[in-house]
Amino acid sequence: MSRTLSLVLGLMLLLSGTAAFAAQTGSISGTVHAGDGSPLPGVRVTAAGPLLPAGRSVTTAADGGFDFQRLPPGTYEVSAALEGLATAKREAIVALDRDTQLELVMKATLEEAITVSAAAPVIDVKSAEVEVNFTSQAIETLPVARTYKGLFQLAPGVADNQRLAPNAGGSRLDNTFLLDGINITNPDFGDIVPDLNELDVQEVNLKRAGVTAEFGRTGGFVVNAVTKSGTNRFAGEVRFEDLPASFISANKNATVQNTIGRNTATASLGGPIVRDRLWFYGSGSLPRSTTTDRRNNLGSVPDSTLDTDEYFGKLSANPFANQLLSASWRSRKTANGNANITSTSAPSVGTNDSTDYKLGTFGWTWNTTASSFTEIRLNHNEEDNGTDPLTHLGYRPAFNAARPDLVGRFTTTADLLVGGANAAGQIVGGSDLAVNNQDYKRDEARATFRSLQGWGGADHDLRFGVTYDRDSERLERLANGWGVVTWNPTTRQFTASYVSQQPPHTGRGQSYGAFLQDQVTLGERLTVTAGLLADHDDYYGEKLGATPGTKRQFKILSFDFGQELQPRLGVVWVPRKEQGDKLYFSYGRYYNTANKSLGRAASPTRIFTTRATFDATGRLLTEIPAANTQSKTIDRGIDPQYTDEFVAGYAVPFAGGWSAELWGMYRNVGNIIEDVSADGLGNGPFHVAQLRGAYRRYEAATLEINRLPLSDRWMHLTVNGSYTWSRLYGNWDIDFGGDSPFYNSSFIQDGPGVLITDNRNGLQRGDRTHVAKLFATIQPGLRWRAGTYLRFQSGGAWEARGLPDANVSSSSYVRYLEPAGSRRMPSWFNVDLLAAYEVPLARVGLSLEARLLNVFNTQVPIQIDDRLLLNRSASSINPNFGRGTLFTPPRALVLAAIVRY
Repeated sequence: MSRTLSLVLGLMLLLSGTAAFAAQTGSISGTVHAGDGSPLPGVRVTAAGPLLPAGRSVTTAADGGFDFQRLPPGTYEVSAALEGLATAKREAIVALDRDTQLELVMKATLEEAITVSAAAPVIDVKSAEVEVNFTSQAIETLPVARTYKGLFQLAPGVADNQRLAPNAGGSRLDNTFLLDGINITNPDFGDIVPDLNELDVQEVNLKRAGVTAEFGRTGGFVVNAVTKSGTNRFAGEVRFEDLPASFISANKNATVQNTIGRNTATASLGGPIVRDRLWFYGSGSLPRSTTTDRRNNLGSVPDSTLDTDEYFGKLSANPFANQLLSASWRSRKTANGNANITSTSAPSVGTNDSTDYKLGTFGWTWNTTASSFTEIRLNHNEEDNGTDPLTHLGYRPAFNAARPDLVGRFTTTADLLVGGANAAGQIVGGSDLAVNNQDYKRDEARATFRSLQGWGGADHDLRFGVTYDRDSERLERLANGWGVVTWNPTTRQFTASYVSQQPPHTGRGQSYGAFLQDQVTLGERLTVTAGLLADHDDYYGEKLGATPGTKRQFKILSFDFGQELQPRLGVVWVPRKEQGDKLYFSYGRYYNTANKSLGRAASPTRIFTTRATFDATGRLLTEIPAANTQSKTIDRGIDPQYTDEFVAGYAVPFAGGWSAELWGMYRNVGNIIEDVSADGLGNGPFHVAQLRGAYRRYEAATLEINRLPLSDRWMHLTVNGSYTWSRLYGNWDIDFGGDSPFYNSSFIQDGPGVLITDNRNGLQRGDRTHVAKLFATIQPGLRWRAGTYLRFQSGGAWEARGLPDANVSSSSYVRYLEPAGSRRMPSWFNVDLLAAYEVPLARVGLSLEARLLNVFNTQVPIQIDDRLLLNRSASSINPNFGRGTLFTPPRALVLAAIVRY
């Protein structure tokens, strides 16, 4: 049965082409009426705008209805023409993944009836998704970071945690990050490394819940940003942003000091190659950052640098009225010098890091008829990461018991303060890896077909899509010295965990997917969206080949379509049509198994760690490969991990573009997969299994207030305010500390001290009980504009930690010495402001901008030294326990000059 289904889906993929499920467009729908209110069929309706100058036309149905799908976000003029009647025109604002509804009235007069006010999607009364949109005009007036990751701050209920990716009601590995509908999420770990240039963003859509089958699977939130395109007008922008070190307040923490000065030069240009048919857009960005005056618990720290070179080019074409094509290429290279020096580590432990990121895309949208279209998308994604230690210790040098910092990355104890340390619990020596190259690739091919039909007394928006993606990771590692070295004063022994000389490892994964979805509109008040997403996932590892020293890939695990059926249901009821409010409910199951890290974690020939023990004189006692990093087996019959989600809410618009929305969400994670020790003691052998009794749950309620800038009234005011109460709890938390565990192969269940029954039941690290945000922009005149961002968030939950049982080959502090979430970091209240002035010039527009960040200079810890015990001895108390290791940034004044031409 599964083989037949796979064959059918494969044929469907070949027949339909390829494209992204995730939309990068919006829509306009509505009706055309006569002056007496009767519907007008057979009216030619045209929508045209800067991104679609040739326009697109449809003919109204018997009920006077029309529908424009797959329109690039922007402003359009919608006109209706019929012989004998005046042409009716109205402006409409198309938002990303939202439907703008409007009505056109045609009168029997020779004068044109033009409605000046623009129709905007205040509330999409057909959608049960919980989402929020921000345009580039709104973003540039808000004091948020000018990068793709800076857009994460816009999501309601999502706290700022200064991490690679935020926790949005799951773990930081559960989110989906899209650019032009293309998945740019790391294929193995689910986070995101490249921080793309904000200048390229036309609009961003943030989905918090109720994600339809068309948008795939996620256990967190979905970020979908659409890049700008060229138009018939040559236009561009040059932006220079500067944050001098002298414009930053001093750190309030006495021991952790630094001053970050940065500047960014960015330029863009777009325009026509062939008017009305072919356009280009390109940009370049050169962010530069230098951290000076660094000081931590050990003393002074050398300056660090972070330099990025990013370039982007895009071609878009409208060769025929019913076809749109686009192709783009992005290159982003980053170099980070003197990185990874924490508040408790010596400068010698640092590294020089680099990332080389490339993204290529192609898209084709074909409106086959007035009521149907096919979309095809391809993408190629590469992410190459490298690390070079500042201190090279050689490979397995002669062990020096008196100076273990000379042979590895050593955590000091009270009786062994070396390497410039002045207290126990400090990290000295060198980085634990001399070579650490992690390279990722993803190739995707996707297709979507959509048809608008009317039958059975209802309107149907039918959508079908298929997808294929192939991911891979190439990992190359070698220990620096003896890797991570620890000393146990009680046993009088050293332990060294190191990566021996091994050939590189290549893990691979692939996924097939298909979805079928119907949005049924029954009358004028009820809309039901029912969809089914089915995925098939393959994980490939490596094993030794027939020839000595060679390896070959083979399939180690598969989840078939029948195991990953994901129903989605959304119901929307409009209580008062004239008011435009809605009650909605949604249910969805998400198999968030797109991360293919098991291709490395469970591979028979994965790169493993060796544990060596030495006596107090430095004599080697034992040397045994760590059981939890060696070859693993995978239990037969395991089921993929899933998240069940329930959402209910109510939204209502008010006069003047205001709206309010109240919604609640509940998520439950089931069928959790982990690698476990067969004997339960950490001795191995390890196998990947269903982790019985493991769970994670998220409960949240959110109130949102919004106002769109529909006119010049209220001084062109926009508002987005939200308050979220939430609770994230369970006994399976993979967001611990600074570790980067595999999604289904963390330290949990590796042995005594890290079992789910070992104090792990409670609040998880990503929990923030209260998160309140207010974004507001105002333009009191033609030249002045201002914006503000207010945030209050509860401190993160944490607990005291120690090293696990000696049998667990982990050098990380992952043992809970008290129930999970027993403690709280301080709450954080922050205010950011922006003011800009447009300087009148003849040929170009010059804008001078100032952003004052952290107005009240509130500096609270957002990461804590949670190590209560520094080793496995009960007397090894950490003198820095409970002290902050990372703080909210101090007050800073950022100046920018923007030239638009």
